[in-house]
Parts: sequence; C-alpha cells; structure tokens
Amino acid sequence: MSRPFDPDVIISTLRQADRLEAFPRTGYVLSRVPQPESVAAHSYGVCLASLLLADAVLARPEPPEVDRGLVLEMAVLHDLSEAVTTDIPAPVKAYIGRDVVKAAEHRAAQQLLGPLQPRYLQVLDRYEACDCVESRVVHAADRIQMMVKVLQYEAAGVGDLRRFWQYERNFHDWDLPEAAAIFDRLKQHHRDKDWPVGDFD
Repeated sequence: MSRPFDPDVIISTLRQADRLEAFPRTGYVLSRVPQPESVAAHSYGVCLASLLLADAVLARPEPPEVDRGLVLEMAVLHDLSEAVTTDIPAPVKAYIGRDVVKAAEHRAAQQLLGPLQPRYLQVLDRYEACDCVESRVVHAADRIQMMVKVLQYEAAGVGDLRRFWQYERNFHDWDLPEAAAIFDRLKQHHRDKDWPVGDFD
C-alpha cells in the first residue's frame, strides 16, 4: 500500500542522502589515492554502467527479459545505506563479518527508506537477493565501475592500486558474458598500460 505524499519526508531523505557526496570511497583512501571519488560519484557511475550493461544484455540475439527501470532503481539505491554506515572497506568487512555489515546496512536502509514508499525497500531486497537478471546486472556494473576508476587512477599515477587486481571477487561476472568481456578488456588495458591519461582522449 502506497503512503500519502509528504514533502518533509522526501526532503529529509534527500538531506540524509546528500552525505554520500562527502563520504569518500574508503578502498581508495587505504590505497593512498588523494581526494578519491565520493560514494555519490560512484553511485552515478554504477547507474550509467548498469544502464549500458542492461542494454548490452538486451542486444543479444535472444535476450532475456530485462526491466531497465528496475535496473536503474537498484543502481540508484544500492549504496544509499552508506549515508548512515559510511563506506566500510572490504578488509574491515572481512574482519567484523559480512553478515554483521549486511545487517547494519539493512537497518540503515530501513531508517532511510522506511518512511517512503514500501517499493524502495522491496527493490533493495531484490538487489540483495540477486535472484533476477536485473540484480546481477547491477552487481556486475558495481565492479565494472570500480575497475574503470582504478584504471583512471593508475593512469594518473596516484595511489597503490595493485590489490584491486589481485582480488578475484572484483571480476565476478554474475554469469553475464557481456560483463566477462568487459572485465577481460579492463584487465588487458591494465596489462598493456595503454589506458588514456587525458580527460578527453
């Protein structure tokens, strides 16, 4: 059942989500990247990567059904809980337990989205369950955006990003051949060190 429109609820949600612009991606902080991208910038990149990857899947000769709207909803919301939890880096998640982190992120999402339409939490639940092609697209796009950013930083000569290439989980393709092909090309750029340095190359 949908909730009645309340401008204050929407404004409050946007105010809290605005913190994502201030929170850096901590994996890059640990890798000594000066002024790394924010969680908000990452989320935009994931939205774009998700849209492009969804369209690549839809371009197959016999494509599966893909709800592009659901893909974008998942991409927009996938890291919203970090407005409360901040971006917890992977080594810390491993140390304190991924189940503990997931539970905290779920509570944060309920705090942020609970006053809004129930659909938003349902979308996040489907994303986390990863039991549909839309969720798999967004999970893969999340890693694709990250590895593109890693190449950008490497080309600029900032930070020590070797660990990103050593962590196989960063290249999980979620059974999407299109994602696998993109990861292969990104690895090739890394090996060949031929990533363009200039902003407009």
